[in-house]
Amino acid sequence: MEKLSLNMIKILLMTGYILSFISCRNANIKHESEIFNGLSNNGKFPSKPYLTAGDKSYIVGWQDGSFPDLGGHVEGEMGGFWTPPVKILDGVWLEINETGKGQTVLLNKASEFINYPQGNKFIYPQILSGIDAERFQFCPQNKSGMVIYYSFKNNLDRERELELNFMVKTDLSPVWFSKENSIIDAKDSVQWDKENSAFCAYDIKNPWFTVWGSTLPAASHSEDIETVPATKGQGRSAKSRYIIKIKPGETVTSAFLVSGSNVSMDAALDVYKDLKQNHKLLLNDKILHYKQIDNRSIVEIPDKKLQDAYTWGKINSEWLVSDLSGLGRFMGAGAIEYPWLFGCDNSYASQGLLCSGDPELAKSTLRLIREVSVKVNGNGRIIHEMSSNGFVGNKGNTQETPHFAIAVWKVFQWTGDIEFLKEMYPYIKLGINWLFTDMDSNHNLFPEGYGIMEVRGLNAELIDVAVYTQQALEVASKMAKVLNEPDLQDEYSKKAESLKDKINTHFWDEEESSYCDFYGTRDQAIHVVKGAIEQLNLGGTDKISAEKLSGKQIFYSQLLEKYSKLPKDTSKGWFTNKNWVISTPVETGIAPRDKAIKLLDKVRKEDCGSFGPYLSAVEGKYMMTIATGVQAESEAKYGRTDEALWYVDKIAETFGMALPGSISEMMPDYGCPVQGWTIYGLAVPLVTHIFGIQPDAFGKSVLIEPHLPMNWENLSISSLPVGDNNISLSILKSKDKIEYEISAEKNDWSYIFPVKEFSGKEIFVNGEKVKNQSDSLVVKGNKNKIRIMF
Repeated sequence: MEKLSLNMIKILLMTGYILSFISCRNANIKHESEIFNGLSNNGKFPSKPYLTAGDKSYIVGWQDGSFPDLGGHVEGEMGGFWTPPVKILDGVWLEINETGKGQTVLLNKASEFINYPQGNKFIYPQILSGIDAERFQFCPQNKSGMVIYYSFKNNLDRERELELNFMVKTDLSPVWFSKENSIIDAKDSVQWDKENSAFCAYDIKNPWFTVWGSTLPAASHSEDIETVPATKGQGRSAKSRYIIKIKPGETVTSAFLVSGSNVSMDAALDVYKDLKQNHKLLLNDKILHYKQIDNRSIVEIPDKKLQDAYTWGKINSEWLVSDLSGLGRFMGAGAIEYPWLFGCDNSYASQGLLCSGDPELAKSTLRLIREVSVKVNGNGRIIHEMSSNGFVGNKGNTQETPHFAIAVWKVFQWTGDIEFLKEMYPYIKLGINWLFTDMDSNHNLFPEGYGIMEVRGLNAELIDVAVYTQQALEVASKMAKVLNEPDLQDEYSKKAESLKDKINTHFWDEEESSYCDFYGTRDQAIHVVKGAIEQLNLGGTDKISAEKLSGKQIFYSQLLEKYSKLPKDTSKGWFTNKNWVISTPVETGIAPRDKAIKLLDKVRKEDCGSFGPYLSAVEGKYMMTIATGVQAESEAKYGRTDEALWYVDKIAETFGMALPGSISEMMPDYGCPVQGWTIYGLAVPLVTHIFGIQPDAFGKSVLIEPHLPMNWENLSISSLPVGDNNISLSILKSKDKIEYEISAEKNDWSYIFPVKEFSGKEIFVNGEKVKNQSDSLVVKGNKNKIRIMF
């Protein structure tokens, strides 16, 4: 595609050539292009879901263009058209016939789906003789509504007149965790608004409203039609009819608009009128919005599959953003099942957001988690899950409280935002107190309660809870230093060191060369093993062979017999579930190197599937992007760059396997098609380890210590936000030298390059040979070049 300026895009948009670019099917986002090219499913995944994302609205359906009942949180109701916290429509359908010809076609099975950052396209070839059709849809930024374009091309040498029947099934209904709070769905009412030439609908008992129509004049309209596909819910159907004429060889595009509100019908009408008048400009704004995202934290690396996955990972993160009235702007956990706020997920995802260039989203998300936690807990405990209606379904697993503190400190390291730190710090102190007062009943420094895996009935002292608590103490000590609380700094530091030692003794199993799942009593261990046996006997074993299943059943039966013979008062670390979180001491770097290497080798050899560590080695079948990402970071922490890249590449390998342009929650191709914490595994090892970027934004300095994988010789990252600065780093390696070039917007920052490993080698800074070498080089200014001769 020829490069177009932003002004030219605006001209095309204003003059109606809005869809001229949508036919492009090149499978790459090209940085030199002002317009994104899309990724096609090539017709492979007709019955897998897609997401059309907006910060106040979204659409979910199948990639064949249909709108089946799908999802589990609100059974069968997670798809359709949403303006959170309310679903407004089950779907839309278009019937087409040529005037006077009699044949009617329902656009319901697209032959191809193409995904763009800003929206989606569905292709329907030869729907009628000589007529091709396309549907493109997007959700404008900051609008509670959607825009759908239908395009029709006349391939014959005569004019055609088409009748378009735009059919809608309403389903004004609440988000998950509403019924439990006495928010009950009721029947919908539909009426025609003659003045606005649009349908209006509302729930008869709740303040939920929707409006839909077209830029075309309606020829007729009707309600409760039989030709709309059947769906769940208490909605009603309606149809509006439109006439278009298409000259020979011409393509005609018509816009259809949908809006919603949980306030009033007037509010829904206002949005509808805005969409009707400004849909072209709103699409332009959407494209520019994603162009800005694409233009920050840009990586160029030899591993092009990973480069594409990282680039689209930034896009995927933005797809999960909600900006809701009364709540604020935050990143949801995953679409389609978890588009709302989570403590655990965002403690991981926020770290990936920092590395991929969106510190403001990380801050606003963590702020909201704190605000909601203060409201529902008030004692330092961090929530687990809040639905988009503002109700909290789980007040927080133990692990989420220390994990939150870690995420806050990471944000401070990257942004230097002292006001943010001051805002978060008091609640973090309360959280540490809660961990050691309310959740450590035996005062052994290991807080009790559920961790990341939420193993049913396991309310013991879990490895991930202990490790993240130790890390929370470390970062809280650093916070106390910055905020001039020396007594707390010392208290937290000493407790962190003590807990680190206890983790490395009490949780380590030398016989297994592994950290244990939990620390507890013999009876707790027996309970967990019985649960594992029950899980193997009853829970889905379709993904493992009968031989493997039998071996696991024998193993756990023998383990049960072994534990039953131990003294009743035995308390120790127990290696039972082999959950992936046993790697958290390595992920955080608190494991001694000898133990870390033993565990890393064991996981890779014994507990990995095709795409990374099993979530639990009990059944040995499920893999998830966060487990693989944590394992990559664990390898990176101990300098095993190629091993780390192996795991990151496993995440990238699943790119586009279910939804073009995205990576699924469950590897390789199921669960949520867009998952928030995937950016952790894609971005953190790449940016902080391979590029080696470790910011101290408050001190206006950046430690840069790259670790290049084998055969990586030319790589760069540019426009990476760090504090009030934007930095770029390029690395060029050859047989006889390695060159680093660091450039930045601000000239008062320092950049520290450790060079101890190059002792005795010639080192040049900006062409001048370094005469008195030390372990580190420190450079300042807007642009510096370091060359090290081998």
